[in-house]
Amino acid sequence: MDLSCKAKSVKTFDNEVYELKGSLAVNKDNGKIQPVADIYYRVRTAVNSDRRIVAKRKHSEDELYTYVEKRKMK
Repeated sequence: MDLSCKAKSVKTFDNEVYELKGSLAVNKDNGKIQPVADIYYRVRTAVNSDRRIVAKRKHSEDELYTYVEKRKMK
């Protein structure tokens, strides 16, 4: 999954939140900059600019998968 195109921010299993700027990830707490490739395997949830989940994984050893929101029937 190409996080840099679809996601605006990601949260890791360490509860760190990163804002994505192209191929770089900026830690919101301390401003540390890392390539997205370095944090990819620690990403738990990725959200887009509308704050909708676009990708997630339940366990750190699972693959990151595209999240499809379930629609409620009326």
